[in-house]
Amino acid sequence: MIDISSLEQYFPKINTPLTFDKYTFTISFKQDENIFLINLHIKQQDTKENHLIKFRFGLGKDKPQKEAIHDTDKPHFEIDIYKREETASSKTVYFTFQNSDDKLLDYAKGTIVLIDKIIKLFIIHQKLDKYIINKIVYDEAISEELSEFEPVLLDALYECYTHSDLIVREEGQPVTIRTLHNFKRYLNIKELEPLFLPLLDKIEKNK
Repeated sequence: MIDISSLEQYFPKINTPLTFDKYTFTISFKQDENIFLINLHIKQQDTKENHLIKFRFGLGKDKPQKEAIHDTDKPHFEIDIYKREETASSKTVYFTFQNSDDKLLDYAKGTIVLIDKIIKLFIIHQKLDKYIINKIVYDEAISEELSEFEPVLLDALYECYTHSDLIVREEGQPVTIRTLHNFKRYLNIKELEPLFLPLLDKIEKNK
């Protein structure tokens, strides 16, 4: 089990919703005897407009759960995204790590880097004021101190794909992602570009 408390220093506030314009950002940290969680939550106020997004992204390990489509008690990277545009779509993505205990802290540090990039990209896409970045994450410190761990995490996520430990649940139906076609179909989402694009590059180079 890892101690994630040292990573709290990269965020001004944890477990506290921060609202800017119509979006609320929450960085969630949780640590217990057999579980841990590092998550970014982004939730848009539902103004009944055509566009709505709810987004959760991060690393964790949970208690065993009956009827789960993945091994919840193994360390895993999870993405849960709901988008309502012309139509509504909802999907949850699970990368389940095998035999990863000695690298979990490195994966957690890489997760912090991806969270930083996801937030910055989201702010650009939604045309929010860039000044809010450092109210959510300490961007400069993350870039300087943790950037070397991003490729470590991406390599592990790629291994999940190659070993069929990447599962997507869409509208209640689980799909194991084994092909480039399905990888693009389910993960080519603009909010996920910092994760999707480097993984796509690895898959295309090694197919």
